[in-house]
Amino acid sequence: MQIRKHRNREKGAALFVAIAALVWVVIPMLGLVVDLGILYSAKARLQAAVDGASLAAARALNLGQTTAAQATSAQQNAVNWFYANFPNGNWATFNTVMTTANVTVVNSPSNANLRQVTVTARTSVPTWFMKYLGFSATNLTVSGQASRRDIVAMLVLDRSGSMCSVNGATANPPCNKASTSTPCSAMIIDAKNFTGAFAEGRDQIGLLTFSDGYYLESKPTINFQTVLGYSNSSGSSNGTIDNIDCNGGTGTAAAVSMAYNQLYQIAEPGAMNIIMLETDGLPNTLIYNFYTATPAPGALNTTSNCQDTNNLTYKNGGWKTVATARQWISGISMNTGGAGYMSNVPAGAIGSFYSADPAQVAANGAYMIVLFDPRQTADSGNNNSIAISNAPGCTFNGSTTTTYSDFNWLPGQDVFGNQVAPANEYQPLALTSGYNNLTGTASTDWPNAHAAALNAADNSAYNARTNVTLPVYVFAIGLGGNDGNPPDPILLQRMANDPNEDQFNNPPTFSACSAEPTCINYSNQPQGTFIYSPTSAQLGQAFLAISSQILRLSH
Repeated sequence: MQIRKHRNREKGAALFVAIAALVWVVIPMLGLVVDLGILYSAKARLQAAVDGASLAAARALNLGQTTAAQATSAQQNAVNWFYANFPNGNWATFNTVMTTANVTVVNSPSNANLRQVTVTARTSVPTWFMKYLGFSATNLTVSGQASRRDIVAMLVLDRSGSMCSVNGATANPPCNKASTSTPCSAMIIDAKNFTGAFAEGRDQIGLLTFSDGYYLESKPTINFQTVLGYSNSSGSSNGTIDNIDCNGGTGTAAAVSMAYNQLYQIAEPGAMNIIMLETDGLPNTLIYNFYTATPAPGALNTTSNCQDTNNLTYKNGGWKTVATARQWISGISMNTGGAGYMSNVPAGAIGSFYSADPAQVAANGAYMIVLFDPRQTADSGNNNSIAISNAPGCTFNGSTTTTYSDFNWLPGQDVFGNQVAPANEYQPLALTSGYNNLTGTASTDWPNAHAAALNAADNSAYNARTNVTLPVYVFAIGLGGNDGNPPDPILLQRMANDPNEDQFNNPPTFSACSAEPTCINYSNQPQGTFIYSPTSAQLGQAFLAISSQILRLSH
């Protein structure tokens, strides 16, 4: 009996120990697990809100006309974003602190073109079980960072004659801002919205317009909204964009090369360097130097009556040396005052060569030759196709013509170094000894001349993307609906190095690059975006989509 009582006392002690363990060990352990789960969930939500706020702040650094105003906008944008995603009382938190004072914007000490945003926030998370053990709340403090690279961009706008087409009919000149029903007018409005999306005082944007020739409106400048004009929620202002007048052909290769030349001269490798191309047609114009020492007399036919600097034709002993080669124009000003990309383009027998668009060939037969000075003294369609005035004896002298009996062949590259038959060429083009031979018959020669213009445009973007000193992003908008020669989506997809299918139209108007036999994408080069706008009514949304993509990539 004594043994049984002892055992009963042991059972009572064990029960007491078990109850004590439940109260002081098991329940607190379970409570700790629950409270920790709530704590970690609240912290994850807080961190996500802070990270989102830092990105929102970085994206808002384009708002405002001064750096101080941009920082203020960024700070307020961060606060608004934070509380939209982590409102007071979220997860039963309290004492949440996130104000503009918790948002700092500083310039990177290692990169003058990089601004860093840091956002901090703190809150208190109540406990549900651990408060019975004296722990009523846990304080959390988190931070997030984002950065925004400055943009250095050249806006390259096609002002060819097809930009004046309204329902297939060409508007009467002048075709400009006042022609409110034309794609030209729409482009002017939408380009100003594009400049309004970036930060004057930090970003730099320049403008080059092109048709047959090209005109540099402005090199990239931090005062781009003042110089070029802009429109955004803060206001608007007129500038040189408003003065665009549309007329002429489409010299895409020259425009891209000249735009890249401007970026190269500024040389801001720490920034996001961009070429933003808008075009509504097919490349059809190239600028060649028609003289080389070998084979003499360059591209000239031995029966040509073109005279050299001694007023001699080739058959009379002229055109034998570089020194005697006549300069049809005085030279093309490129990278003035320094070495670098395109700094040594020679003066000489230079002129622009035009090949008709496919729809023009279908309507009127093949024609190709228009030789003129590609440089323009003003951004006006009235200055297109300026005849070369310093070419005595040549059949093209003094007017545009379809005659090309002066020439045996076309050079294998334009004056900017863009190859007409590069590796991975877009359109097949057979060269003989590095040259594009001419037969003198337009219907026979046109296919190669047309392919050369497309290939050189493709190569101009490739050269800009692969320059080891300053590789750039190429973004492109192709505008359709203007005439019978809409832009080539695959060509522009190649130029932008965009691997994706059409994400702008539904249904898509073009496939992913990998699904198109003639498309090539390079994963090791900057990848931009191509958007096809079916008509000028969608052009504004296309510019907006590109500007948004650029801002996303700059973070």
